[in-house]
Amino acid sequence: MSSRRPRIAVGGIIHETHTFAEPVTGLDQFAAQSLYRGSAVVEALQGTSSGLGGMLAGCADAEFELIPTLYAAAMPSGMVSAAAYCTLRDELLAALAAVAPLDGVLLALHGAMVAENERDVEGDLLARIRALLGPQIPLVVELDMHGNISPRSVAHADVLLAFHTNPHIDPYERGAEAAAIMARMLRGDLQPTAAIAQAPVLLAPQATGTADLPLRAVHARAAELRSDPRVVAICVMAGFAYADTPDTGASMIVTTDDAPECAQRYADELAALLMAQREAALPLLYPPAAAIQRALALPGGPIILVDSADNIGGGTPGDGTDALRALLAADVPESAVVIADREAVAACWAAGAGAELVVRVGGKVDRWHGEPVQVRGVVRTLCDGTFRCELQANHFAAFYGDSIRMGRTVWLRVGGVNVVLTERKTPPFDLAQLRGVGIIPESQKLIVVKSAVAYRAAYLPIAAGVVEMDTAGLCSANLQRFPYQYLRRPIFPLDTIA
Repeated sequence: MSSRRPRIAVGGIIHETHTFAEPVTGLDQFAAQSLYRGSAVVEALQGTSSGLGGMLAGCADAEFELIPTLYAAAMPSGMVSAAAYCTLRDELLAALAAVAPLDGVLLALHGAMVAENERDVEGDLLARIRALLGPQIPLVVELDMHGNISPRSVAHADVLLAFHTNPHIDPYERGAEAAAIMARMLRGDLQPTAAIAQAPVLLAPQATGTADLPLRAVHARAAELRSDPRVVAICVMAGFAYADTPDTGASMIVTTDDAPECAQRYADELAALLMAQREAALPLLYPPAAAIQRALALPGGPIILVDSADNIGGGTPGDGTDALRALLAADVPESAVVIADREAVAACWAAGAGAELVVRVGGKVDRWHGEPVQVRGVVRTLCDGTFRCELQANHFAAFYGDSIRMGRTVWLRVGGVNVVLTERKTPPFDLAQLRGVGIIPESQKLIVVKSAVAYRAAYLPIAAGVVEMDTAGLCSANLQRFPYQYLRRPIFPLDTIA
């Protein structure tokens, strides 16, 4: 490197898109969660455990001249509108063009973003950025391991890095690693050569925990392969099953230092290992009433009831009512469930703290998540729903920073059931979601989490047991329920593969 400090642009556009969900995701949903421009990117994310926070720290360590551009992230939800994608894409491209010449670009992307006008958003974005930069400027990208990655993305980025963990507790480390790889490239110490192998496996999010089979076996082998000095990075991509695209499904991406045949061989080996372990991806689920009876029979508490079909982190509305209905029917003495319902929140705020009222809860966004449940309860707490995360590294902080913002929030006590009503859907990634409104998680017998795997970092340390529920919802583990049109076939478990 010359004595001049390398000028490195940083930015990102992040969305995990559930293409079967309703309605479309507009620019307002990015603005409501995370939409920062220029120096505001640094102000919002520096010092956080997010992937971009790791990039910022890594750039400081490498003594880069940092050029912040645009960072936009929205909660998982339905298809991104064409207008929203084009606006964000064009703004990022314009920001990069305005600060040229650059020595490199670091990006935080998701990998499973789909827009009305583009099913491979990351591939399209990287192709446009590469065209802008030219072939020589290093482009290093951090991805969520739930990305559905196309060969186009691999071709246009120099290095792709993905989280190693689910729940996602290592985005900061991967972001810092991206900056370190950028430094190696600028010194001329690295000539990246990458390969991808797309496995014919469609994993429901419930089967993508990295501590569980099938991914545990793949990550174990990937860790061994990283000891090869030719290996720069290995991405074990579980994919996101609810994005209907030709690239949806698991894939393995291996980047080596000027060893393309090695990269392809290792990628193929990891894909074959996942295929060999694929039967482990079929989860055991219980109908709601049976799940609660099973949970009540277990000693101690809290017992975590996993409502994964209403997995907010997978793009559902967070207003599914199957679990709530079962809790009320069982008359559980001390239990908790969080439901996103702006209309019910408004009714409770109008009634005031201490008021008793009858209100219809949940089941209002779409046809997938059950009918509304009419309840009679007492308003215990009203608050603004903004809380600092208890866990420094958690799934939520990976993308949005270290604060939870649920909008106006209500603790409604319905018999023995503690119903937390929020204006904005918020995944159960941190215990502050309950503790912030006054509910003590450790004192509950049952806690419903609307998540597939990501809840584990916060809830498993206090859990006395876990029971998986077979509820209605857009993130059902039964993938046969979804009307795929663009998926590559044949693919397990939808098809028989020898």
